[in-house]
Amino acid sequence: MKQTLKLFQIGLRQITYDGMLLVLLAAPFLFGLLVKIGIPKADAWLFQQGALSIKPWYSLADGMIIILTPMLLAMVSAFLLLEERDEGTGAYYQITPLEGYAYLAARIGLPMVWSFLCLIVVTMLCGIAHLTFLQILAAGLLSTLTGAALAMMVVSLAGNRVEGLAISKLTSLNLLGLLMVWFVPRPYQYLGAFLPGYWVGKIVGQGADWFSFLAGFLICCLWITAFTRRFLRKI
Repeated sequence: MKQTLKLFQIGLRQITYDGMLLVLLAAPFLFGLLVKIGIPKADAWLFQQGALSIKPWYSLADGMIIILTPMLLAMVSAFLLLEERDEGTGAYYQITPLEGYAYLAARIGLPMVWSFLCLIVVTMLCGIAHLTFLQILAAGLLSTLTGAALAMMVVSLAGNRVEGLAISKLTSLNLLGLLMVWFVPRPYQYLGAFLPGYWVGKIVGQGADWFSFLAGFLICCLWITAFTRRFLRKI
């Protein structure tokens, strides 16, 4: 465990030398401020203009905070893994006690724990939909697992950091699942059920329930298992 924590600390130092990764670290907090300040002001302006209020979509804005926070931080982990692969240090770790799952615990597991804590803080401070703590907790857990799944997807499919930048754009497809809860009628919205973001949206938009949580948990586990196995076969 000490070695895993030490490798995690090394990763944090590496991030400080990369401007793009530093921006990704700050992005969830900046987006939270944008939601907290910008959307209510936009709603007030639209109300003055006699247009429709956007308050019914406040929960969608909170859902975006919940789903984007782990996703952005997961990309930091993914790019760090790919950078180590490019430099050959990732292969070095495979002949130390930090090989395999221990390596992934340091590079993705611990960062996702951090992202979950950030998610809770940002949502409670910047959320505008007055979600219950149970909703934030349940959706946050699913979103954190989703972040881990997306990070594993990028590192398992990409051969280097340049390919990783291209593949990372596919992670935005997960947002479609979230949006389908609000904008796609039933039964067509169920087409997004294989996307973890869909179940995050169900919890945020319709309340926390065991079925949505367990279904989302199962989907996340399937994604993580599939991409982790692929990644471990490559190293």
